Amino acid sequence: MRGYREKDATSLFNKYKEEDVDKIGLDGLERLYRDLGISLDDIVTLLFAWQLNAGTLCEITKDEFLSGLRAMRVCDIRSLKSSIENLRPLIYDQKNFRDFYLWCFDYFRDSRYKTMDLETAKAVWTQLLKEQYSHLDLWLEFIEANARAISRDTYSLFLNFTWSVADDFSGYDDTAAWPVLIDEFVEYARGRLAEREEEI
Repeated sequence: MRGYREKDATSLFNKYKEEDVDKIGLDGLERLYRDLGISLDDIVTLLFAWQLNAGTLCEITKDEFLSGLRAMRVCDIRSLKSSIENLRPLIYDQKNFRDFYLWCFDYFRDSRYKTMDLETAKAVWTQLLKEQYSHLDLWLEFIEANARAISRDTYSLFLNFTWSVADDFSGYDDTAAWPVLIDEFVEYARGRLAEREEEI
């Protein structure tokens, strides 16, 4: 396959992997992204993990790394840097963003539980939706006081909600199949927005 050589990709993996385990851990990831000139808090690091279909937070197995680089047709730092930068536009395509968003639930969720803990969910939403949803501050404020953990159903449907409901919540159908938490949020947000209007 043009651009990918298993031997070179394996050498690249070995440069960053842990000494006694066939995986790249946090230290190796820090070195990898430093060599790529990418900040650890850059969303493209998540997009890269998604492209590799990484299953564990801050960890990349040898199989994930090699199969991911094979699909990207790269095997060295220079070509990998270019390919990773080309991942950025993926989040502007709605289908790709939805797939990425849903993958993030399992990637960040503690595998011992079916739900995502509240602090993690808030951090993920801030990272993924801060540029997309104008009332994210109200949502985070609301769930801080009204939720202990976030189910997959609520997480998934919240994205649908941000895409389909107007900023002033007009046309919101509380008889539709929204999770109760979202129904309650709409009531809360309408009240908070009314308070803000009165303060102006």
